[in-house]
Parts: sequence; C-alpha cells; structure tokens
Amino acid sequence: MNVVNIINIRRKDIPLHYREEFTGSAVLRNRKLEENKIKMEFSLERTPFGTKQVEVKFPIAPDFPVLPAIKPLKEYILKLEMEGKLR
Repeated sequence: MNVVNIINIRRKDIPLHYREEFTGSAVLRNRKLEENKIKMEFSLERTPFGTKQVEVKFPIAPDFPVLPAIKPLKEYILKLEMEGKLR
C-alpha cells in the first residue's frame, strides 16, 4: 500500500499539550493501482525523550488489510508534521 494523500485533516481540541489528535481521510493505492479512501483518526504524542509517537486508528473497518497501510501512513504523518502542515 502506498499513501497518496491524507485529506480533510481536522484537529481535535484536547487539553493535553504533548498530544495532538486529528481526523481525516486517507487515500491509499494498492499494488493493482486501485485507490481506496478510508476515514481515519491519528494522534501525535511527544515522548519524554523528545521523539514523536504516531498512532493510527480506523473507526470503520476497511474492506482491505490495514497492516500493510499502517507503516506508510505513520511515515506520511511524520512527514506532514515535519513540514508544518498539521498546525
């Protein structure tokens, strides 16, 4: 699975300063070059060591295996964070 884009990103208002939560839709492309759009929730948490931990959830179970999509999604989310597109 390849991540094409994450669209409709909305930040949730939570009281924790070290954790940010978002909702959005992931556009994923499989090996057959078919695109799937799935709603997702994700969070970025700053650990005490200064690293960022990403968690990805799908509120509605997709009709394709999600394990191959989790790692590319986490990498894409970290890239968006580094570029400042999640603020």
